[in-house]
Amino acid sequence: MLNPRKLAAIDIAFLGSRFIIAEYAIGVLLSVALGVLTLLRAVSHWQLALGLYLILLGVNYVPMLVYAVAISKRGSAHAEIDDELTDKRRAMAKYRRQSLFLLVPLVVAITALRQGKFGDRLPNSQL
Repeated sequence: MLNPRKLAAIDIAFLGSRFIIAEYAIGVLLSVALGVLTLLRAVSHWQLALGLYLILLGVNYVPMLVYAVAISKRGSAHAEIDDELTDKRRAMAKYRRQSLFLLVPLVVAITALRQGKFGDRLPNSQL
């Protein structure tokens, strides 16, 4: 099952909070900006579909950005994934597969909403 909070935590643990927050912020801003630009210049159904896809792709990055900021402020990245760090290679493979869900519009956003509030979780809470 997809766990966006742990996905953000493992990214932060291995790549650093500055890099991940920047990546997610760019994911939101660039996707939405390109989507809006595409929609404004669309002359075909394919361009409309691409514009909507890019906007919804940016929406997927919003909960990831919120989680990354919350985890970074608490300094809890390792605590979030502590139980999975015994086998780093397996954990990275698991969450890299989950990161593919970022390419499916609204999946991450809906999953995050269904699992609960974005920033109000304790570091070891189950989502």
